Amino acid sequence: MSVTGGLPKELLPLGSKPVLARILDEAREAGVDGAVIVNGRAKIQIDDAIDEWSHTTFADMPLKVSYQEEARGLGHAVAAGLVDDDALVLLGDVVYFGGSPMTRMANLIHRGIDGCVAVEPVSEADMHLYGVVEFDEFTGCVSRIREKPSPADTESRWAVAGRFAFSQAFMSFITDYCEDPVRLSQPAEINLTEIINSAVSKGMDFRAVAVQPGQERVDCGSVQEYATARKMDWD
Repeated sequence: MSVTGGLPKELLPLGSKPVLARILDEAREAGVDGAVIVNGRAKIQIDDAIDEWSHTTFADMPLKVSYQEEARGLGHAVAAGLVDDDALVLLGDVVYFGGSPMTRMANLIHRGIDGCVAVEPVSEADMHLYGVVEFDEFTGCVSRIREKPSPADTESRWAVAGRFAFSQAFMSFITDYCEDPVRLSQPAEINLTEIINSAVSKGMDFRAVAVQPGQERVDCGSVQEYATARKMDWD
């Protein structure tokens, strides 16, 4: 409470705008028709902000709030958005400085690719903090994502960089995966990584999209990360 002043971290300021507004700006620049914010019931300040922005800052982009009733992982959260269309998925504690890979990823979905994941190089010392993507560096075709591997587990040194783009077909795949009765009966989280790996194993076409020079992923999920992010020249 003393750090955030009672605000959810998504509403903390970065320069003149909150974190979430910058994420919505990024989505709008990538050409989305509207945005669904997957929220928890306790974060009523986000509901209030979305209601205000829908009449002001983002009046040109329909906004909707959907709720994840249980914290059961990122895959489950995406399914909770109830989107039956192509979709961009932007994690709420990650912003981009100096440009975003989202437009390139959206274009790949429009061309018929099933899904994309943004990737960036990661040091061997930090691999245990990320999902690491194994892919053909010539075609970009993803073969697998490994969750928090050691350097000995994989030759890849490319980490998931907080952005995804999915086709309508894969969004339906996510829904079916999460609604499987066996999974619903278990308390385990349903992670997006496991769903992507399952889809790839069944022949879906996923591509890795490398973050370009000048495009910087900025984490805001922890106190230390947010303090570092605030020092950047956002405006």
